[in-house]
Amino acid sequence: GGVEASMLNRALARLKLVEPDHQGALEDCDAALQTEEHNPKAHYRRAQALEGLGKLDMALAAARRAKQLAGDDETVGALCQKIQASIDDKKDKERKERRAREGEELARKAREREEEKRRRADDVDELD
Repeated sequence: GGVEASMLNRALARLKLVEPDHQGALEDCDAALQTEEHNPKAHYRRAQALEGLGKLDMALAAARRAKQLAGDDETVGALCQKIQASIDDKKDKERKERRAREGEELARKAREREEEKRRRADDVDELD
């Protein structure tokens, strides 16, 4: 309907601002989906808004729903791939950060053991 189209046009405008209004765009898409839940454009723009908000898992679900409704639309498929790549990158970064923290913790424990050995050796030297 006309109201949904207006909401989706406003959502698009909000996404294209120099400083995008992702939350406003999300709200517009959600409002449009209240009356027209099978609208692929609403799900597509909702995915873009969620991606902009950093809610990548929700964005991917919305993009997949848009793809399901739109069929073989290349633009929707490209958005799915882009969001999935962002999710994969985020997981890789988190994994690397976790490994770095674990490595730092192992190094700290090794230093503590060495310090304890030195203290014990110093204690033994004082006994001589």
